[in-house]
Amino acid sequence: MTTLEPNPTPVAPSDEDFAAARPWYAAQMAAGVERFLEPRLDTCPWCGSDKLRHRVTTGDLLQRKPGTFHMDECRVCKHVFQNPRLNIDGLNFYYRDFYDGLGGYITEQIFAAHTEVYHSRARMVTPFLTPRHWLDVGTGYGHFCKDAKTVLPDTVFDGLDMGSGVEDGQQRGWLTNIYRGQLPDLVDEVAGKYDVVSMHHYLEHVRDPRAELDVVARIVAPGKYLLIEVPDPTSFTAKMYGKLWTPYYQPQHQHLIPCRNLLQALAERGFTPVRVQRKEAHLPVDLTCAVLSTVSRISPDPRYPWLPEPTAADFRRQARVWKVTPKLLKWAWYADQWMAPLIKAFDGGNAYRVLARRNV
Repeated sequence: MTTLEPNPTPVAPSDEDFAAARPWYAAQMAAGVERFLEPRLDTCPWCGSDKLRHRVTTGDLLQRKPGTFHMDECRVCKHVFQNPRLNIDGLNFYYRDFYDGLGGYITEQIFAAHTEVYHSRARMVTPFLTPRHWLDVGTGYGHFCKDAKTVLPDTVFDGLDMGSGVEDGQQRGWLTNIYRGQLPDLVDEVAGKYDVVSMHHYLEHVRDPRAELDVVARIVAPGKYLLIEVPDPTSFTAKMYGKLWTPYYQPQHQHLIPCRNLLQALAERGFTPVRVQRKEAHLPVDLTCAVLSTVSRISPDPRYPWLPEPTAADFRRQARVWKVTPKLLKWAWYADQWMAPLIKAFDGGNAYRVLARRNV
């Protein structure tokens, strides 16, 4: 557990910040990004079946870091997974300067735009309890905890994350106590302390979600609750958008778990689901993110240190593209909001939530 003094909000990185990072990235890429991938799997990491099919091939659509990534689907249990997956060095390379560092300023603005989603997550538990203490795993900067506090003003929200954003969250007063590191390494510090443990869009990032659920079963005390929200790989929206579908989110998302699989895994670990939400968990951003990904492909930020040294032409192209991009994003966002009720009614949406109680 860490405690810090109050601190200011972040600032956008300067040109000098981008330039200072270039030698490190140059050295990494000179050694080849293929070394960041493990051997390809021939069986499903969820059920063990060898009946696999290719689902999508894509690259890093947002930051345009080098590399090509494949996601396969198990024909038996429908689990979707990165194959081959990134090794630890690969995860460090692709996560670097995304949630903090050079990319933290933009990422935080995205996190701050989902207040109603955060309220909805908090309201999911209110028919069952008013939590005294809540631990948010993978909390980032703690935006969920900040907004959930308006729904549950008497709840103490703590956060756990690997990135430095969790420290910023505490400095701003959004998180009371923080834990920086990986959940399996912090079991003794957090076990049995919380009425609710939440994992919002966390399990899709981990290397082994079943092992992570084993850890959670040690943390959540009997009678207490676990709240999970993850993308739904069975959603029709995946077919609508193809490789531009937001929840594929390569190379960060390692696993996409169908709801049926997650419910079974929770039951095997002594949890009883008390509520499942689909349409409430839908994030109406797919078209907006598809437009943003397309713009990034056409003209990524020339300053990115993993791209070639920028030229004047690169900056001119970026300026031209971004003259029209704000309008495109605005209309894409409106279209996402207009389509959301139809998607929810027809399909449920691009994500789902499960609230489960640990058996006594």
